[in-house]
Amino acid sequence: MMILRSEARHGERAQRGTAAPLTVSNAGARIHLVHAGDEPGPWLTGLAGRLGPVRPGEAVVLVGTPLDGTGLAELCDLLDPVLKPDRDAHVRLLLLVMSTGAEDSGSRRSAARLLSERWGFDVLAASGVALVAPDGSLFSPDLPGEPGGWWHFAPGAVPRPVSSRVPVSGWEAAVKGIPVQEVAGHVVEPVPAGLVVRPAGPVSAMTRTLPHAVPPDRGGPQLIVASPDVPAAVPAVVMAALPESVRGTTRLLSLDVRSVVRTGRQMADLMGTPVRVGLGLPVILDGALRDGASAGDATAELRTINADGRPSWRPFAQTVVCEPAGGPGAGRVRVTEWRVPAASLSGGSGPDALPLGREWQAAVTPAGLWIGPRGEVPPRAAATRAVSPDTVAIDLGVEHGPHDSLWPALDALFDQLETEVRERAVVHVHGLLDTGSAKRLRGVTARHGLGLGRPARRECAGTGTASATGTGPHTRACPEPEGCAENTAYARLQAWLVTV
Repeated sequence: MMILRSEARHGERAQRGTAAPLTVSNAGARIHLVHAGDEPGPWLTGLAGRLGPVRPGEAVVLVGTPLDGTGLAELCDLLDPVLKPDRDAHVRLLLLVMSTGAEDSGSRRSAARLLSERWGFDVLAASGVALVAPDGSLFSPDLPGEPGGWWHFAPGAVPRPVSSRVPVSGWEAAVKGIPVQEVAGHVVEPVPAGLVVRPAGPVSAMTRTLPHAVPPDRGGPQLIVASPDVPAAVPAVVMAALPESVRGTTRLLSLDVRSVVRTGRQMADLMGTPVRVGLGLPVILDGALRDGASAGDATAELRTINADGRPSWRPFAQTVVCEPAGGPGAGRVRVTEWRVPAASLSGGSGPDALPLGREWQAAVTPAGLWIGPRGEVPPRAAATRAVSPDTVAIDLGVEHGPHDSLWPALDALFDQLETEVRERAVVHVHGLLDTGSAKRLRGVTARHGLGLGRPARRECAGTGTASATGTGPHTRACPEPEGCAENTAYARLQAWLVTV
């Protein structure tokens, strides 16, 4: 489960207190670790390694154990011997990496406020969970009803919110400054990762909360579509309103991954430019804040999200680029970020050329994998299959090729797949198998617990009909794009945007 209520969990731990006495250790110049016992744990020194080296004029206090109300005063006393030399060295900013370090509770002042008043430092601290990303940046989820984020404390000043992510991404100010707040009955609002588009009116708690739990990406903003009912023209208008400097780094995400590639293709056609699409949501899995800790690991994984709002399997294709129909890419969907599904597929030159034995190869597709003879490309039925959080599609092209060498290669591949993939995998056959080969395939899939779907059919140009081999010309979903409803709506919305 994604980290949505870690603040409450931290509070429960804080009430238990700390069994061992607190100790302060140094993990580098002006990086101070607060922990229970004599030595910090490896996980805490690992987090500290991400935060260094510290810039001139700054210092870091990384708290690795929960503290109760009286422990905050003890913390300040404990830090006296290390913060005095920092102040003498002209440190002005103290980064307090501690969950709820910025949170006042009734008459109890927060650790950040106490340190700022006592030492005269400016202090950055998290109101909710404090998480450290692999690149050294900091994240604190800021959720509806459970405020978090990083706050700035200065002596004699009212604390002010900074961002969910520190340092603040270069794109953040540009995204918050766009003039769009409502588009054709859809609400556009900022979230930590970028922007979310949702239908106006009441929404479910999942729709309201999940976009706020997506961690920001330093590389660019995310444009999150909160419902499959949002027409492509709406996020197209929002993306077109972004400054050109960040538009090319924006990635489209969706709470319902089934429709996100289709939406991306429609947006690319409407805008006439490529659109980056993420096949899932970046999530921080439950357990990032380990038991007995106050700071945690903000490593995010891109995962599909099921109907209950829970993370499902990790897609092999993580980001694709949808090319516009009228451009050089002729409407293609290219996999640009991906992961190797299994060790037996390593060593390939790209996502569409993963060697599987001497005579077969695999290609990463948005919905899973395509496997076929060397030199062949995935048919349209496999390349355009909708992504699903419940099913991993393994498309198998058997019309050509030496079948005898296929079964041991499949056996090795299926054995290496992650459990979460095997539990959801369904094999779709493209082509005809003789009785013996069909029996071999059923044996391999049954041995590894994979499902076996109906044979795929070939798509014929312009008609959408099919035959059994699964190959055939590429067909367009919209034969007359200039006059389709999406383009008409987009033109109206563009005209509306000019008046904002």
